[in-house]
Formats: sequence, structure tokens, C-alpha cells
Amino acid sequence: MIRAFTTEQVRDAEKPLLEAGEPLMQRAATALALRTLRLLRQDGAPLPGARVLVLAGPGNNGGDGLFAAARLRRRGVAADALAVLGRHHEDGARALRTAGGRVHVAGSGGTGERDREEDPTSLFSRLTASHGVDLVLDAVTGTGGRPELAPAVRSLFDAVREAGAPVLAVDVPSGTDATTGIAAEGALNARETVTFGAITSGLLLPGCADLAGTVHLADIGLAPQLPDVPDLLRLDDGSAAELWPRPSRDADKYSRGVVEITAGSATYPGAAVLSTSGAARAGAGMVRLDAPQRVVDLVLQRRPEVVGDRGKHQSRVVGSGVPAEDERLADALEDLAHGTRPHEETRLPGVVDAGGLEAIGPGDRFHEGVVLTPHAGEASRLAEKLGVDASQPAPRLARALAEATGATVLLKGAVTIIAPPDPDQPLLSQDDATAQLATAGAGDVLGGVLGSLLAAGLPGPRAAALAALVHGRAARAAARGGLAPIAALDVAEHVPAVVTTILAGAARRHPSDEAGGA
Repeated sequence: MIRAFTTEQVRDAEKPLLEAGEPLMQRAATALALRTLRLLRQDGAPLPGARVLVLAGPGNNGGDGLFAAARLRRRGVAADALAVLGRHHEDGARALRTAGGRVHVAGSGGTGERDREEDPTSLFSRLTASHGVDLVLDAVTGTGGRPELAPAVRSLFDAVREAGAPVLAVDVPSGTDATTGIAAEGALNARETVTFGAITSGLLLPGCADLAGTVHLADIGLAPQLPDVPDLLRLDDGSAAELWPRPSRDADKYSRGVVEITAGSATYPGAAVLSTSGAARAGAGMVRLDAPQRVVDLVLQRRPEVVGDRGKHQSRVVGSGVPAEDERLADALEDLAHGTRPHEETRLPGVVDAGGLEAIGPGDRFHEGVVLTPHAGEASRLAEKLGVDASQPAPRLARALAEATGATVLLKGAVTIIAPPDPDQPLLSQDDATAQLATAGAGDVLGGVLGSLLAAGLPGPRAAALAALVHGRAARAAARGGLAPIAALDVAEHVPAVVTTILAGAARRHPSDEAGGA
């Protein structure tokens, strides 16, 4: 499980270590230099002789970059720095100069002497004109930055993009909010981001996540000081394998979980095919279908294992391909609001999507086991109906909708956000999919996968995150890594292979667990 924290939580964790004299900046600089060397080798840059330019701000982020550049100089890399805002971290600059590097100060002609003005863009162009640059380190603002860029910095970043140099971001891409993920227009896209001690939430949220590339966490001794409850969680392969339901030797179709799906209509009959396929391929013991007979007949042609009538069920999926005025929805939403699982006192979990979302009214209240799965447009319409500000950033909107409905909210997007109704529980986010997943019916498949996990007994927020991970990976597999166009049914058909890969990876990491302790 990946744990992420607010900038305030990270600063609070750093404080006692800094007061005790722990060299956190030196540890960060060492980790940054090592990651830089690895990237240069991957790109085939000659070592020694590779050229690295640090775009350094005046704060600790710039200090990390300057000290890292000094270490790179000692490894034969031609590392220099550009003090973007006309000021720099004095100790870091001294270390770089001592190691043989140069610190070019914007607004001083690049000489350190203020005899003529030179803006950072012109200075960057002059420094890279003759020999180019193999890698740029973005160390301008860091975790203390705001989602804004001064005009001079934005112009500089435009020049970096035009030069085509790969970027390694230090802590976070400059111009992003390290807690909320909100990003300024014009911020640099990084190939990778190195962060130190703890991942900040913004790196896993829309905006910053779109710019950060692959995130690497460097250990600088901060972990024991971090709070037990993070601000945000993300499932990785290990946690996904732990959560995925595995039938016991004596399991039957009822113990594996029965999903009842209210889906499909004369206009959208295929939605029922997609939703039932998602549930069946994700391991549901039985899939029941609540639909008009014509839709049932269509589904049975594709999925003969589906039961074409209603009955006892451990979860319910509601809304795919169903018009908001359909009379089935009122009964289904009532079931989710007040129903219980068969032979149990626990409340009935389920999924509400598409037409089901449109049928929710201001007085409807659910519980954590019910997961609403809107895309951005559906979330906006639901927010307006419930008196929630629809213009707020996605993480806050998901939180507000969860609070207003009492349900878990899975807000679909390039980065999917899951908000539990309890504000004291951390958000979850998943970023496993491909842009090819933007295709009709993909959400119907997701609802079926999620319904299967809920029927197996997983709690709403974890089931939602796990479904998003597997659904996204299945889309990527269907799209052959993200390049090929796909249809929604392709996603459902790739779910078993994705689950197999995740569980096989866990077996390789922990072979005794899979062998019964042998």
C-alpha cells in the first residue's frame, strides 16, 4: 500500500529530526544524485561528460538540487545550475562551486556580478546553445510551492520544452500544490520525480500526477516520524493481491458471492452484457440480471451462466443502461439504502452508476458499502442536485458527494479518486488505466467488477480501489500497453489475466504463503 501525506504532515515529521541535527538535505542530495546518474545511464549519456543543468530556486528544494549537482561533479558529470529567481541556497551554491561547477544567476548576466540583466530564458538558451543538455533538474519551488508560475519562470519552462531535454523533478514538479495536486498552466512534464522521506498527496492526485511521471521515494529516515493515518492511500500490486478474494477449497457459488445487476433497456441493451461480463470475469459465484426479457435473452446469448431473474444476493449493481425514470431504479435504490445481506445483519453493499445516479434525490442516504461511480459530468449533475459546489477540485468534490450521500464515491478520471463517507478516513486514488479506456461501456464493466468484489465481502472504499486498479490494468492489457484501440468488452475479457498476474507476482514474493506454509 502506498501512503501519501500532506505537506504539513511531512514538515511535522521532519521537525524533530532537523532539531536533532539530522542531515536530511545531504541524504536527499545523495539520493537525487544517484537517481540522476541512473537516468543518464538509461539514456546512454556518456559518463563522465554528461551535461546536467539544475534549475534552482532559493529554498531548500534548490538546495537539494545544488548539493546533488556537487556530487555529480565529483562523478565526472558536467553539472551546473541556473538560479532562476536571482537568489539561491548559499551553502548548496558554495558546495557546487567547490566541486568545480558554476551557478549562473538570472538577472546578473550569468556571472554573479550584476553588470547586465539577463532573464532566465535567455540565460538557459545561452547555456545550452553550444553543447545542449542531457538532463534538466526542476528544483525551483518544491513542496512549499503554490500552483502558480511567475511569467519569467513560465517562459523558461517553455524554453526547456522547446529544447526537448528530459526533466527530473525534485520533490514535485514546480508550479504544483504538493497536497492538493492542483497545477499551474505551463508547469514542466517530468519523466520522473524523486521525493524524499514521504510521498505527498499531490503526486497521486489529478494535475500534479499528470506531470510527475514515475515517482521514486528516497528513504531519508523520515518513516518513523510519519503519522499512522495518512492523507491518501493507493493500492499497489502487493496490497491488491492481499485484498483479492480467493475461494476456499469448499467454496460454493453462494459463498463466493451473488451479484444482482439492474441494467439494460430497449435503448441500451448492451450495457447489461458489459456489466454482467465484468462481474462474471471478476469471480462472482453467481450473477443475476434484473432486466426486460429482451435484454435477458441478449445477455444469455453471450453469457449463458447469468441467471435471468431476481433472487437472493450479496451485492447489487444498479443503473447501467437504465433510464432515470425506469421504475426498477426506485426499488433498487431502496434496496441499497435499507437492505441487508441474506442471513446476515450487515447492510447490503452495491454500486450505483449511470441512470441510477440520475435517480438519486436530495433525501437519499446510503452507507459506506454503497459505491457511487460517476464520471465528471455525472458528478457535476449530482452535485447540483444535492446542493454541493460542483466547481471544486476533484478530490474535494468526491469528499463532498460522499458526505452528502453517506456513500463511498468513486470519481472516474485519468486518476480515479475514491472518497469514503467518513472524513477521517484517507482518500484513495488509482492511476492504472490508459486513455484507450475512454470508450462507451467501460464504466458498465467497472460496475460489474466492483459488484463482484462487494459481494465477496470487501469494504466499499477498498473494493472500489481494487476494482479501479484491475479495470485499468485490464484496459491497458487489452490495448497492448496503451497503444491499440479497445472496446469495453475487451476490458472484461482481460480481467482474469490481470488478476492472475497480480496473484502470481505475490506468490513469487511470498512462496510459502501460496504453498500453505510448506
